[in-house]
Amino acid sequence: MDLRIKDVENKAFFAQFVARLAVHNLFKDSQFFLPKADYERRYGDFPRYFPGWYLFVPGKDLADGEVIHKKLCGKDLVAYRGKDGRPVIHSDRCPHMDGLFSGGLGEVRDGKLICGYHRYAFENGKPLSGPKEFRSDPKNCIPCHPVREVNGLIMFWFDPDSPEGVGEPKWELDLPDVTHLPRRAFARSIAPTHMAPLHENIVDDQHFMMLHGSDRYRSEPQAYYEKHRFRTKNTMRMKLPDKIGPIPMRREDKAIEIQMDSEFHGLGIHINTVDIEGFEAKVIHCTTPIEDEVTEWTLAVYMPERQWSWKLDTKTIMGLVYPWGMIAQTWYLHTQDRRVFFEKGVYRFYEDVPKGFEKVNMFRRWIQEELMGEPRPMGPNSRATTFVPEKKVKKRVRATKSPAAAATAN
Repeated sequence: MDLRIKDVENKAFFAQFVARLAVHNLFKDSQFFLPKADYERRYGDFPRYFPGWYLFVPGKDLADGEVIHKKLCGKDLVAYRGKDGRPVIHSDRCPHMDGLFSGGLGEVRDGKLICGYHRYAFENGKPLSGPKEFRSDPKNCIPCHPVREVNGLIMFWFDPDSPEGVGEPKWELDLPDVTHLPRRAFARSIAPTHMAPLHENIVDDQHFMMLHGSDRYRSEPQAYYEKHRFRTKNTMRMKLPDKIGPIPMRREDKAIEIQMDSEFHGLGIHINTVDIEGFEAKVIHCTTPIEDEVTEWTLAVYMPERQWSWKLDTKTIMGLVYPWGMIAQTWYLHTQDRRVFFEKGVYRFYEDVPKGFEKVNMFRRWIQEELMGEPRPMGPNSRATTFVPEKKVKKRVRATKSPAAAATAN
């Protein structure tokens, strides 16, 4: 058999990916089998990290009395639960002698984090033991990240302009209400790319039609009311297989329409509202940079309880295959990351995109103008983003609800 080098390379990459994926989901520490970061792929002065809310771990992964270490946003961090059960996230280094809290040395007792080297105890970053001079010196307080635990996700605020990455949030965390969707699933993967090009595919029609195999994909940018948000209304038409396993698909229309509206909250959170012929789900994609060109991607899928029906209509089948279908597809796509996401070339963020990719350029414009605070010149294939201040929208709504406005309308 004539075995090409490319075949060996692809199989080796796939084996490495499977090993990385298995370890990454079995263990909570994200340091195993990390792909190597490539610091030369960024272009110009494009930032490595952006301010925003990022996922540390799902709440179920952080038990009382447990210390979890992760390298995120280029920082070595630890998380544990304090006396009140709320998560605390700060640096992995003890200010006493620069010892590590992680690695099996540190422990949590009664909501206090204890350094394994000299047994100094800290509560919410404040030293509670050691010499009086040590405890009374403000320099020995460990800065803690703002943390919110919402929808079973432990999110922390990261500020790249601060030496420790700790700062006041520029916007409040606002995740959708998922109380009516009690079934949940979480899955993690690692993509060897920056967050920005990873997200660009979500607004790129060509990406979904080529890699997801859709007949039609349409992403319509919407007006956004807060500068840290970018919204698109997405529809996708997917072909159906003739049968799923032994079950034939008896439908006149051999395709389904999928509504998949998107909302980005900075670059750390992307929310999908999914509607597949009556089947509803919320998918929160959490992208947290590990280092410059390595991103942790976590899928949090919220679904209704499964409903069994002999009819096996689309809604029933979607309830059966979700979330595994979506997770499997995402994992498969991540095996292609090396080829899809700028394997050879740099990420030319500051350049205008070719014709046919205008929505990608709108997304880049939103990043540069709203998140980075820089002007971006309009190119030949540019379209302007649409920002409408939320106060203006509320004022318009109040005006339409007023008796005078109603009388005028009549």
